[in-house]
Amino acid sequence: MVRIILPMCLISIIMVSLANQHVKAQVNCGEVIFKLLSCESFLFGYSSHPSAECCASARDLVQAANASRDVRRATCHCLKNAVQSIPVNLTNAANLTSLCHLSLDIPISPSVDCDSL
Repeated sequence: MVRIILPMCLISIIMVSLANQHVKAQVNCGEVIFKLLSCESFLFGYSSHPSAECCASARDLVQAANASRDVRRATCHCLKNAVQSIPVNLTNAANLTSLCHLSLDIPISPSVDCDSL
């Protein structure tokens, strides 16, 4: 139970701190993180495969991010800031788009250069 409560508390804190943070291109980082809440058990390493709900949420995020280069970069900055603040399983995060059969050129990584996308 504590394994689930601690990450949820961390996510809540991050969402509150990012809720009003808008990155260039008017991307709301709180909304980006909220879209991936259904991926929590996969991103924290509690499951080895993302759920169908997780993949659907990731698909929505990919569609939004692919709207323009600025939106893609802004989404990247949101995800980068989140993985620097939340202790996610970076291997699972990196594999999310391929396991969900999505095309997104944004690596979910704390070291990605978002401005080069």
